[in-house]
Amino acid sequence: MKITKKMLVGILLTLGLAVFSDFLSHYIPNIGAEALALILGMLLGNTILTNKRWEPGVKWAEKYPIEIGIALLGVEVTLTTIESLGWQGIVFILIQMTATIFFVLFIGGRLFKVSAQSAMLMGAGNAVCGSSAIAAVAPEIDATDDQRRTAVATVSLSGVLLLFILPILGPSIYHGNNLLIGALIGGTVQSVGQVIGTASLVNPAVIDYATLFKMLRVILLSVVVLAMSNSARKMRQNEPGNHEAQAAKHIQIHKLVPWFIYAFLGLLAFSTIVALPHSVVLGAKSVTGFFGVVNLAGIGLNLKWQTIKASGVKFMGYGLVTITFQVLAAILLISLIY
Repeated sequence: MKITKKMLVGILLTLGLAVFSDFLSHYIPNIGAEALALILGMLLGNTILTNKRWEPGVKWAEKYPIEIGIALLGVEVTLTTIESLGWQGIVFILIQMTATIFFVLFIGGRLFKVSAQSAMLMGAGNAVCGSSAIAAVAPEIDATDDQRRTAVATVSLSGVLLLFILPILGPSIYHGNNLLIGALIGGTVQSVGQVIGTASLVNPAVIDYATLFKMLRVILLSVVVLAMSNSARKMRQNEPGNHEAQAAKHIQIHKLVPWFIYAFLGLLAFSTIVALPHSVVLGAKSVTGFFGVVNLAGIGLNLKWQTIKASGVKFMGYGLVTITFQVLAAILLISLIY
């Protein structure tokens, strides 16, 4: 999307808030830059920054930089990531992700009565990688901006809750087994940044294991996008009078997945074949991490109290039930597989 002159003030505001949140996170490491950006954005966007002139740029900064960040995740992982976890790790993540998605979709429709799009966004965000997964899935299922922002806010705040709980729960259950503590954290916490932040509250070895488990979830992002896109397309085909339009869309199979997912898979394949310099990998991680903060800053600035009030209690309950299920399922699976 082309950047216009009227977008510049909003883009600079969002970038500035992201930089400030990143700086502040060094003094409040237990919360992390992503959560700080979201919280500060929500506070500012509903108080002193309510002028409409900010909106075009903030909306641009919220949507587009994160696409580059998602693509660059492919630099950070290789197919050897999967191999290093062994068959147990692969089975654990596959079952954990699948169970999370089906559980979230089920309770979303039956218990919390949310839209199919909101349930899919919650499923992707919790099962894969938080706001990055939601950003990837949202356009493919025709989710509205409010649905996307509410899902991101819910998933991100749920991740903050896990950040405080798992560093206590993991060691108390697994008594110093860094692999299993890493599996619990890497298999449940939403965003990559929150996984690292949570694991860092235990010890450096847990960071390594948790990151590996998390990267396996990230690798499966494209599968989740394809599955949910296909599911949404089938739902639209079943709508009265909509068969012709959806049949036409069905022909354009290559458009089921956005460009950044193809870029992610291409970079993953390339980084598997070619050993990239450590500086390149670190650079990609830094860009991805910062764009994730920018994304949450934009979401916070755009998320209004009216939206939160309309669905806040419902979605907070939805998020709480979801993370409770994730943690219990992970503990059960770890005990069965390991």
